[in-house]
Amino acid sequence: MPDRPPDASLPRRWPIRLGSLAVILATLGLMVLTEPRLAIVWDEGYTLGREARIRDWFRALADPPAFAKTWVPPLPGSELVQSVPGDAPAPSRAEVDTRAKLFSAKCLAWFWPFAREEPHGHPPFYAIEGLIGDWLAPSWAVLPRARLGPILAFALTGGAIFGFLARRWGVWSGILAASSWALQPNLFGHGHYATVDALLTSLWVGAILAFARSVERPGRSPHWGWVFGFGVLCGWAADSKLTGWFLPLPFFAWAALYRDRRAWLTLVVGGVVAVVVLFGFNPCWWSEPVSGVARFLKSNLTRGQTIPIPVEFLGRVYDTPRESLPWYNTLVWTVLVTPVGFLIFGIIGAGSGIWRAVLAVPRSPTLALPHKGGGDQKDREKEPPPIGPFAALTALHWGFLLALRAIPHTPGHDGVRLFLPAFGVLAVLGGLGAALAVKRWGRWGKGLILAAILEGVASITVMMPVPLAYFSPIVGGLPGAAKLGMEPTYFWDGLTGEAIDWLNANTPPGRSVQFATFPTSWLYLKQSGRLRAPLYPIDRLKPKWLVLQNRPGAFGPIERAAFESGQLAFVVSKLRVPLVLIYPYPD
Repeated sequence: MPDRPPDASLPRRWPIRLGSLAVILATLGLMVLTEPRLAIVWDEGYTLGREARIRDWFRALADPPAFAKTWVPPLPGSELVQSVPGDAPAPSRAEVDTRAKLFSAKCLAWFWPFAREEPHGHPPFYAIEGLIGDWLAPSWAVLPRARLGPILAFALTGGAIFGFLARRWGVWSGILAASSWALQPNLFGHGHYATVDALLTSLWVGAILAFARSVERPGRSPHWGWVFGFGVLCGWAADSKLTGWFLPLPFFAWAALYRDRRAWLTLVVGGVVAVVVLFGFNPCWWSEPVSGVARFLKSNLTRGQTIPIPVEFLGRVYDTPRESLPWYNTLVWTVLVTPVGFLIFGIIGAGSGIWRAVLAVPRSPTLALPHKGGGDQKDREKEPPPIGPFAALTALHWGFLLALRAIPHTPGHDGVRLFLPAFGVLAVLGGLGAALAVKRWGRWGKGLILAAILEGVASITVMMPVPLAYFSPIVGGLPGAAKLGMEPTYFWDGLTGEAIDWLNANTPPGRSVQFATFPTSWLYLKQSGRLRAPLYPIDRLKPKWLVLQNRPGAFGPIERAAFESGQLAFVVSKLRVPLVLIYPYPD
């Protein structure tokens, strides 16, 4: 495929910057407007509980004596943080009345329940970032306030994707990439939630763009400002989830393939910055920098012994991670849940990158992302850079993320959530594919780009308020995927306001509601007053209703008996496929 887009010169810088701002504001507006329609999902209750603890720690740090006077340790079972044997006990008033005490190992262990044994395995940056809503929208309710930080990160990343690609390979490239980012249903859905995966995706894509900016500067040294930004983003990614620790590996592969001095300097210096950021944003390790890291790694690398989760994939149930999904599962998932137009452009971009990374890598040690040739810097800026090196870098990341989740005995539950960054990278590849399509087909290429964007808009519109249940028309949408033996839902995103209203109205006095699983999100619904019906086992009343989501791989005997009984009282469905079902509680 040709390396250069159709335009003879690059767009001017300021129109592209205004375009990036427009993408940010449009994405932010869309996400904020649709946020109230999305139900609280499985992991959000845990996030809200952890954010409440670190919010209290920061409040105590501001005025320890005043905080200590009003501090009442929470009762067991009253928090949204999971309580497990071996957890650090809540500190007393006498243990939080000075700043020195707040930095003690005991206080840090309780206020920062992160980066240790499950269920506290994730590092804390995603929760720190979630506190942004406290400053930007302090009057909002707790859940939308916690979602604002991830939404803002998602919108900023969309603007950065547009600006990076449009400046180098044309506006059509930027438009398609930004649309593939904002209108891919799984990215769109997860981008709302106060969880870790969309934030990790934003940081991963941001690190790719920052790395590219750092090495595209002419000369023998990288752009040091972007080196620092690259290191910060890598540190935050590692401080969000274990997956983020693997982020540098594709960069090392690219640096080795291209033998690029600037890339190696970026990785070394940026790596030092990343380590400082990782520890600086992780108070859990301040009192145990060696043993804390070892405990975190042991916990996250032995999840098969602590959290086995059965998954139905193409009609067969796998007890992951003790059992492995088929090696091709990530490829299948990519085809199943990506809108067709975005998938085609992503494949074009990925094919271009794979060709250059595997078969056509120039071996010149001076080759990098910048433009080559004579003339001064202004003359060079008029010419677009070759797509090849950046396509190779992006394709390496995409292939790596697919392979990482496909490794035997890797957790394989929750659809594409555990390799969500691959879809963010695919959006960037789609932008490169769009540039090549416009070059090859001209107006027809632009028409195909518009068609892909319209398909993305239609996909979101049709699937709201459950975008995570989206499946491609290639397999007949959600009904076709269910017939293939795929789990229609997994994250409790189908527990819509309509279902909660039905439970409130139809649960008689003296009876309760039992959910098939019990994430602490249900406690939030109770504490916020949204769920007024008694909640079993918090309320010790005989259950009247059993609520389960249509995740057949996780059905136990009681759920399967209810499902097979046919005595359905209420159902939330999309495209005639049940997502959440309410049954009379079996005797």
